[in-house]
Amino acid sequence: MRNGPLTVLAEIEFSLLSEIIESNRVHLIQRMVMITVDDLLACNVISCEEVNAIASEKFEQEDSRMMIYMILNKGSEACNILVKSLEKHNPFFFHDLQGYCTTRQAEQDKLNYLIQVLKYVYLSSAFQIHPLGSDIDMIFYFGTAYTDVLLWKKNIHNSRKGQLMLNVLLEELKNHCIIEGEAGKGKTTCLKRIAVLWASENCSALKIFQFVFFISLTSTRGGIYTVCDQLHFEQHLICKQDFMKMLLVQRQRVLFLLDGYDEFKPPNCPEIEAMIKENHKFRNMVIIATRTGSIHKIRQFGSLIAVIGDLSEESCKKLINNVYKLAHGLLNQLKEATYKKNLMKTLLFVIIACAIQMGESNFHPSTQTLLFSALYDLMVEKNRYKTKEITENHMMLSINHCGDLALDGIFDQRFDFQSEDLADIKVLLASGLLNKYTAQRLKPTYRFFPKSFQEYTAGRKLCELLTFCQEAEVKKRYSYLQKINIISDITNNYFMIIYTCGSSLDATRIILELLKRIDQHRDISELFSLNNLALEREYTKKSNVTEKEDLKGTDKDIFAECVINFFYESSSKSALSRDFEEFFCDKSIYINTQNIPYFSGFFRYLPNCLSVLGLIKLHFFGNYSTCKETDDENVEDLPINSLKTYIPEKAVSLFFNNQSLRSLEMTLQDFNKLKKCDIKYLGKICCSAASLKLHISNSAGITGTLKEVLETCENLDLTVESTRLTVEDQQQITTMTKLKTLYKRDLQSENLEGGLIDGIKKLVNAEGLVVNISMDEGDAKKLAEGSRNLRKLHLLYMNHSTAIGDGITYIVRSVSDELSELEEIQLVNCCVSSNAVEILAQNLCNLPKLNVLALLENLEKKGTDAIHRLVDGLNVLPGMKVLMLPWRDDVKVCLKKLLELLETMLQLMKLGLRKWSLTDVEVRILGNFFENKHLQNLQHLDLAMNCVASKQLSFMQPLISLKKLIFVDFSSKQDWVPASLLVCKLSQVLTTLKYLKEIEVTGWKFDCHDLGLMEGAKINCGKQFQLVHS
Repeated sequence: MRNGPLTVLAEIEFSLLSEIIESNRVHLIQRMVMITVDDLLACNVISCEEVNAIASEKFEQEDSRMMIYMILNKGSEACNILVKSLEKHNPFFFHDLQGYCTTRQAEQDKLNYLIQVLKYVYLSSAFQIHPLGSDIDMIFYFGTAYTDVLLWKKNIHNSRKGQLMLNVLLEELKNHCIIEGEAGKGKTTCLKRIAVLWASENCSALKIFQFVFFISLTSTRGGIYTVCDQLHFEQHLICKQDFMKMLLVQRQRVLFLLDGYDEFKPPNCPEIEAMIKENHKFRNMVIIATRTGSIHKIRQFGSLIAVIGDLSEESCKKLINNVYKLAHGLLNQLKEATYKKNLMKTLLFVIIACAIQMGESNFHPSTQTLLFSALYDLMVEKNRYKTKEITENHMMLSINHCGDLALDGIFDQRFDFQSEDLADIKVLLASGLLNKYTAQRLKPTYRFFPKSFQEYTAGRKLCELLTFCQEAEVKKRYSYLQKINIISDITNNYFMIIYTCGSSLDATRIILELLKRIDQHRDISELFSLNNLALEREYTKKSNVTEKEDLKGTDKDIFAECVINFFYESSSKSALSRDFEEFFCDKSIYINTQNIPYFSGFFRYLPNCLSVLGLIKLHFFGNYSTCKETDDENVEDLPINSLKTYIPEKAVSLFFNNQSLRSLEMTLQDFNKLKKCDIKYLGKICCSAASLKLHISNSAGITGTLKEVLETCENLDLTVESTRLTVEDQQQITTMTKLKTLYKRDLQSENLEGGLIDGIKKLVNAEGLVVNISMDEGDAKKLAEGSRNLRKLHLLYMNHSTAIGDGITYIVRSVSDELSELEEIQLVNCCVSSNAVEILAQNLCNLPKLNVLALLENLEKKGTDAIHRLVDGLNVLPGMKVLMLPWRDDVKVCLKKLLELLETMLQLMKLGLRKWSLTDVEVRILGNFFENKHLQNLQHLDLAMNCVASKQLSFMQPLISLKKLIFVDFSSKQDWVPASLLVCKLSQVLTTLKYLKEIEVTGWKFDCHDLGLMEGAKINCGKQFQLVHS
């Protein structure tokens, strides 16, 4: 049945109609215009003036466009008359339009059907998870089994930014979002949960998405269209051409859930690799799940990164109660054993424990290794009937070969095996040790399931090689140990090693000796930073690290935290206690609110470790406790063990009862409320260390009570950010004559009479003073006078003090006259006047140790002569490491003199010439200077807010001479479009300078092709890199 004219036109937008008309031949357009205009005029739809306007157009296509636009603006009745005219005078053309709408409606119907199929799949039982494979009858139902996990939000620099739940993550979703976590933490479960939430329409944040596609990257072959095969769509449902067209049209209304990037092989599916690393071509939303060990491959492409945290005890109990009720014995074990609580923080281990408990109620697993060992034996025994005709000797040979296969696969990062790799496929399949996969493959693939099971099997095999004494095993053992000789080998093969330690006491001792050898003969180019391995491991590759920094740096944290986990997994902790205690001398560890119970158990086994550790970093996050609160007024009437506090009581017993800590760094972040007992706890913890660094951030709960905490401290470095302090708090700070470093930033309070500024003169032992608070000129004068007493001061940093007027002159005179120990002066955006600069230039001879001078965002007026004098005065300081100069539009005239000075500064690492109005001529001079191999140690170069002519193009080649460059800023005052050749040169800089981490080019307008070239350069150089642009 034919649609009515009004319905047809209502479905045709102006852009589509004009496109169809313009695609016809000229004589058809002429005929339509001549006939249709008369009808419209006769029906008073258009006036004579409008007809004349249409006729006045030079081109007939413009006639049609103007007429159609007029009609559409006149409403539905006018559109109806136009359609009737078309149907009457040009029925063939009318039917073409009608057929186009019918086709378009059919395509929309097909997409609507695809949406319904997707939702049906996600809500069906087939989409539920079989966590231990199809051989073990356990299904994870999202409706009853799922418990919301705690996520840790991070930035691309691997720094934690706080906690969030899944619903908050979805509300804050950015493209790309990366979910990282170790094996068994629940990454696949989390992505499937998102798909189910979308299908059930129970999440408002997901309603913006028209389509949600879950793709397992492990089994991906071909293109993005593989999702249709994975979700078992009917072949005729949507063809690939329509599917790709839909992705381009829908853009950010399509969400891809990509699971298992750590097992993804990009050559198998270049389209998905492009979606991840060149998303500007697709612009669809993407959430990627990967293991922590593989995140360095994609971290630079993530706008939002979240780490899956530990399963809470409450979530663990809910999971057992709701799903695996036959495993009720686990609940009793959770109440009795601390080690079991630690083990049950990982979703996969809870499920394995439940599976074993349902078959053997007397089983009491204490380590991951015992869990997998029991699962291993269970699978072999469960499938014994399938292998009853196979001799025991043949069976053992096949299982032994399975261990070799797993071990070689771990070292080669190989998880898919072919039939030619296997000695006896039937035995391994029948015993349940391997699974067969045929979907989307020409040849069958064999895998361990889950991946952790391959790591356990490999660790079990390595343990055998380490503990057997036959000559063949000794040679084989040596060949494998040679593959573990740097820190990245430990981190990449961490789980295999932990299962090795859990399998044998002797194997643990050999692994510990191996770690000691690596600790003493480490490869500096292969450093990683690993924070809080007990909670989840965070890898950040470090480059350009000197040997001295190597001995003092993050590698100590890596080894300490790895060894803690190896110790926990060992089969006999008491027998190995002395071996492990020796290892921890001078190491540092990271502890936070959530994993304090974990470390409490560790130090209970090894109490001497607290005294030999070089540093403990203790981080308390915001009001984490969800316990019912107790009013402060009633606190004194309650026994201490009955109070529910924000600061864990276990932290007090851990540190206060061990008065032998050498150094403690404690962070208090995002506490809106603290109770009296919390303040008491903080005081006890603070007084337990010989040296303390206390960092308080955004914690209104400490306001008015910081005084009580500080009264317990002696040797202290104090940082207070975004937290209001009372006058009593400030006065207490000024009484701490042993205070070495004071950092004040955004105190959110007035400078109170008798407060910090008035008492600053009492801090005679202070070595660092960082001030980023609101001050007027009177406050600045008080600070200047008080700072004269700070004879040991090494660092003075002030920022954004824009209301101090001429007070900065008093400060500069005081510090440059009196403080000869100063090594760093940083006055950023502090109204530094020409007079202040001249005073500083005159007094530089009084500051022989000065090596950092930063005066950015200062000296707008009458400063040229002052900068000349400053450059002259810097001749007495050839050891400068940081030089960030103030700006004036005409200071570029002293560039030649500055470059002569820079030739003597061989140690300079950071140079800033922001807003110097450098032209092509000056930049060419600067480029020649760099090409002559000056400033070879330069790592940071700031040339922002200069002219944006062609200078950058001439400067790119000299820039490559700065081999150690890490950061460069070419931001521009005004928006501009860079030439294509300049973009090519910029990408060449990115790939050539191996240490370069960030280029800031705010104001540069890149198109999608420019961004594609830069993304390709990042991929080719294989490093983490950030391009900051408009």
